[in-house]
Amino acid sequence: MTGGLCDVPGGSHDGRHRFYPCGWRCTTHAPQARPTTTPTNTTTVTRRPQTQPQERPQITAALRIDAGEGFAAKDAPPGEFTWKTPPRARYECVACNWRSEIVTGAIAVRTFLNHIRATHKAACPAANTEGAHAA
Repeated sequence: MTGGLCDVPGGSHDGRHRFYPCGWRCTTHAPQARPTTTPTNTTTVTRRPQTQPQERPQITAALRIDAGEGFAAKDAPPGEFTWKTPPRARYECVACNWRSEIVTGAIAVRTFLNHIRATHKAACPAANTEGAHAA
């Protein structure tokens, strides 16, 4: 069928005319489906050469910090907060099963965090073990 319904100028317009998102097209000028590809089933396996097993660092301590919940009042000076729940912190040594007391308060937590790892490491009976102190 030849006719002027197809939006593509010139050439022969064969087949039935249909409306596509790009406009009216005949069978010859209709959008073609994308070619399909068949997946290949070939798998390439590459193996790393055998090396000495690497020792992973062990976690020997945990530092738990609760930042608390607070807000700054509109008329308060900058940096001054009103705490609903104050900040808290606790240090636990997995190597010797020692737990610190729960430290409460913004200034007390900051002071505690600055020195607890070094202080406990000096007093820990299991300090001879190698590992990474997590914190």
